[in-house]
Formats: sequence, C-alpha cells, structure tokens
Amino acid sequence: MATSLARQTKESFEQAQVAIGGGQELVSRARATTNEASGERDRLLLEIVLAYRRGPQKPWAAALLDLLTPAVLERLKRYDSEPPAIDPEDIRQQFVLELLWAAAHMPLPPGADFVERRLILRAGQGVRRWLARERRWRALQAPITSEPEEDR
Repeated sequence: MATSLARQTKESFEQAQVAIGGGQELVSRARATTNEASGERDRLLLEIVLAYRRGPQKPWAAALLDLLTPAVLERLKRYDSEPPAIDPEDIRQQFVLELLWAAAHMPLPPGADFVERRLILRAGQGVRRWLARERRWRALQAPITSEPEEDR
C-alpha cells in the first residue's frame, strides 16, 4: 500500500533539513504563519520558491511540499480516478510533478501575493489537462475483446 503524502513529505523534509542549512529558519517561520493575514506567509513562500529555483532543488522541493501538503491534500479531493488506467496514486504523483514544475517555471513577480494559491491552481490546471489528454487517448483505443476470432 502506498505511503500517505503527508508522511512522505514529512520524511523527505526531515532528510533534507541538513542540506537546507540556514533555510530551516525560513521554513519554520513559514509554517508558523499559516493562519496570519499579514502576507508574511506569501513573502516566505516566495523566498522558498526562489531558493528552490536557485538550487539545490531536491531539499527545497521537500521543504516546499512539506509546507503545501495540507493544500495539496485538499485539492486532490476534487479529482476522480479512472480505473483501470488512472488510480488516485497516479493523480497524486501528477499533482506533485505539476506543483514542482510550477514552482520552477511559472512567473512570480517580486512581492507576489497568494503564492500558495497560485502554485496550487497552476498544478491543478496541469492535472486537469493531463486527465483530459488521457481521456482523449483512451477514447481512441480499441477495446480488447475476450472472444477468440474464428479461423477462416
């Protein structure tokens, strides 16, 4: 059985703390400002995204995913699996991939607001497009028949 996203991100972040070094304080402050309306969390998340872009990416990705896990889990509830081809684990992995891609490439102006929301929405857009491509691809496929063909 697959490990939960929360457990995976927590374990990854614990392993990455040494590589982040002084960034641990930044991550701790971002975690502590979850419910504040001051905009401090946006500034801190923007700093973490910029650190992720500068590198090394792996430890900063772990920090970013650890901070965004509650929002990711909430957003994942909106997607339905499509057995047998796409299960919830596939959707989860695709969402994380899209989230990290968005953190690395999407434009974020200096002093950007709603950083968490921007990242989550961009990742969700990528997942929706991926699911639509998969549906179109599956619609084009011929079904497998279980009846053997007769010899002619």
